Amino acid sequence: MALASIFGTNQFRYEPGGVIEFYDQYAAVRESFARAAAWTGLDVEGLVRQNGEYSDEIRRIAVPVGLAAAQLGIQDVLAEKGLRPHMAGGMSLGGMAASCVAGACDRRELMGLLMRGELRPGTAVTPREPQRQEALAAAYLGPDDDPADLCAGREGVYLSCDFGWDKDRRVRVAMLSGYRDALEKLSADTGGLVSVTEGTDVAEHSPLRAQAQEVTREHIASMPFTDPALPLCSSLEQKVLTRAEEVREMFTANVVSPISLVHLTQEMKQRGTRLGLIVGPSPSLDAMYFPFPVVCVDHPDAVPRAVAAVFEHGVPLRR
Repeated sequence: MALASIFGTNQFRYEPGGVIEFYDQYAAVRESFARAAAWTGLDVEGLVRQNGEYSDEIRRIAVPVGLAAAQLGIQDVLAEKGLRPHMAGGMSLGGMAASCVAGACDRRELMGLLMRGELRPGTAVTPREPQRQEALAAAYLGPDDDPADLCAGREGVYLSCDFGWDKDRRVRVAMLSGYRDALEKLSADTGGLVSVTEGTDVAEHSPLRAQAQEVTREHIASMPFTDPALPLCSSLEQKVLTRAEEVREMFTANVVSPISLVHLTQEMKQRGTRLGLIVGPSPSLDAMYFPFPVVCVDHPDAVPRAVAAVFEHGVPLRR
């Protein structure tokens, strides 16, 4: 009968409205942003509101730093209310934030990694593909369809994220990544089941990010990870990370490997999760099916709902 903290990612549609209200109401969130600003040299106001006059290069840093600061600060608020998780896990950047909550990675180390900026570089240019642009696409399939089948035999198309099913389990939702022209052809071939996302230029969680992986590999190798103090559930595969080196491998592989909400939540269910708290803004998760009840804590009004849900579902509090 466990409580799980779940961290998503929202780097493409980061809407800070709820974060701003958390910042205004809770000292723990203000402290999280103050530390993130001190560690990165970025402006607190810009991190919170994402309204700074940033260059594209700095914005690629400010958005994930701001999201991580928000997630960790909101988790601190929940801990102050007695809602300390029995396990943690997350998607993409959320998996890294979860590593901090599980005690495997120091927050300052995470911010230092994000500050490097190579986690989200611009479209890679290689001699083999000098002009080809990268993109993301959303796929909406039947409930029994396998999203990986969309990519089979298609050059330049990769399964990036398996979100599982919508709340009614009628639609299987996935994110694809790859070259824009290949994704557009797939969209045409499937009659619109696949929709190419405008305004994206990075093939997240795909082999096309190999250059970014190599840029960050040496830095991650030097980071001081420790064995998680809490079960840390992975979204790269259905397993719990128990050793520092497994967490390091997750950080290294995250940028090129597909992620799966199904892997993450099924492992949490097997570990006895009775209630999950989705910590921080993550609209990509609030419409999805979970194999246990969840509360999205993306606004201060959700804090008392989370407290009530703990008692409603009989989840014992961790001391």
